[in-house]
Amino acid sequence: MALGTVIVWQYAHSLLAYLVRPVGQVVFTSLTEPFLVHLEVAFLGGILLSSPLVAGEIWGFIRPAVKNPRGSLPLIILVLMSVGLFLAGAVFGWKILVPSALRILLAFGSDFMTPMLGVGDYLTFVSWIVIGCGAIFQTPILILFLSGAGVVRPQTLLRHWRVAVVIILIIAAVITPTPDIFTQLLLAAPLFVLYFFSVGLSLIFQKSRAGS
Repeated sequence: MALGTVIVWQYAHSLLAYLVRPVGQVVFTSLTEPFLVHLEVAFLGGILLSSPLVAGEIWGFIRPAVKNPRGSLPLIILVLMSVGLFLAGAVFGWKILVPSALRILLAFGSDFMTPMLGVGDYLTFVSWIVIGCGAIFQTPILILFLSGAGVVRPQTLLRHWRVAVVIILIIAAVITPTPDIFTQLLLAAPLFVLYFFSVGLSLIFQKSRAGS
């Protein structure tokens, strides 16, 4: 992550300009804020660059703790799926949720309330949505891993789908920074699809393992 941060630091200014593009311009209120924001961008970029290694270390650490590691998915597949799902979630958060949330929140302005967004607060806002979406898009790989290891059964997950729907709605409400139900449903909808898709894959994986 440190090496990735050093590499991304060379492009931090261009990346920050790209992230600020949806609002046009931001301000800073302290002398150190621009430097710290550039450092934060470089650090987040370093995390993304090192994410395959980080994912491999995480899954490699968890894997021996489950009861049936030989019956679960190979580690390389878990890592590739984990990184792919994280990137998909991050892109979804940046392309879909961030514009929607900005449009709704900025609409509360008026002729006597002019938005003057601080660069630090704005970057925190964007990072929360993007990284949060990337994290919760790990749901399918987590379900597949636990199902393949025998920790949970896909039949049980399917039977308690109503509980899963409630949990997904709560998670969507926590991650989305706006109080409107529209933005929450924008995040909850793909999570519903991912949940039932991963349960279906777990059933297929379970049957293929039983047949072998």
